[in-house]
Amino acid sequence: MTDERDPRNKRYYHGGESGLKIGEYILPPSDTGKDNTNGLNPNRRMDRVYVIKDIAGAMWFASVADNPLVYEVTPEGRLEGDPDHKGTGVSFACPKAKIIAIHNVPEYVVLRNRRQMHAIANAPKR
Repeated sequence: MTDERDPRNKRYYHGGESGLKIGEYILPPSDTGKDNTNGLNPNRRMDRVYVIKDIAGAMWFASVADNPLVYEVTPEGRLEGDPDHKGTGVSFACPKAKIIAIHNVPEYVVLRNRRQMHAIANAPKR
């Protein structure tokens, strides 16, 4: 099967706080009034939802939340490349995303990710 035909290449994920259900939408902070990243990315657009093709990356972002979950989503509206992401074809922005499945983040993954985030935040600046 070619990469383009592999259904796994059409999956998108969003890591965040629990509380949403299948069929609901993930909306941008400009619509919800919530900023779940607490200013971690100053280049982030507040009128966009960010989705990623890598579930491990979504688990990373979810680990910021008090009750982390990964939402498998279908992006809606124009899908734009994430200018903040170093690679291409992995991270995207869109106006909203419909939840089609929900994945738990194992506690050991949350703890590992939080330790890494703490180390990055406290690393000496170059």
